Amino acid sequence: MEKWQVIITAFVAVCVSFSSVCVAGGWVLKIIKGLMKPSIDVREKLDNDNKRIKALEDQSAFILKAISLLLQDDLAILEHLRTDNNTGKMAEQEAKVQDFLIQR
Repeated sequence: MEKWQVIITAFVAVCVSFSSVCVAGGWVLKIIKGLMKPSIDVREKLDNDNKRIKALEDQSAFILKAISLLLQDDLAILEHLRTDNNTGKMAEQEAKVQDFLIQR
């Protein structure tokens, strides 16, 4: 064999070896991703569930505060109806309602 044929053969062998290594590496990465996919899916579902639970907890806390305020309003109205002139208590309760609505 001539020198240039040896060089070309060596070059082709290097290229084929490099291509084989790249293809094998690609398949190894696909296999690893396939094995990790279930755990990634579970992690994403747990993150989504945690976000939804946090939103529900926030809504629940808001509703509990609102119910407490509404009961205070009812008591102030009842006291006003009973005494026929408890406007100071009514004004105080109105301020509480305004603060609640502004701060939410």
